Amino acid sequence: MIRSVLSLKPKAGQSQELVRFFEARKIPERALASPGCLGVEIQNLLPDGEEVLVTALWASVESYRTWLCSAGRHEDGVQMLPLLAEEGGVVGPARLYEVARLATHQNTSVSR
Repeated sequence: MIRSVLSLKPKAGQSQELVRFFEARKIPERALASPGCLGVEIQNLLPDGEEVLVTALWASVESYRTWLCSAGRHEDGVQMLPLLAEEGGVVGPARLYEVARLATHQNTSVSR
């Protein structure tokens, strides 16, 4: 399994707006519909939301690469730029980590 980690720096006071952007464009749902996506999380850095961290669990590197090429993903990055502290580029791919060990409780879920 692979964990993708995307760190985004929103403009001051815009972290909740950035989270709403992900919700409005249904990015987590679209990722979950992509073959091999096992889960998606969007997190705000406490206490003030200076960073939004987007992580996802993938069956393989290939499944993550499929997501990178999916319809609308490039447009998501372009439309997200005005919410970010440093414009001037494209939102690139996330860092990838191989999941060496995973421990979970069966039949439990956590939501905000």
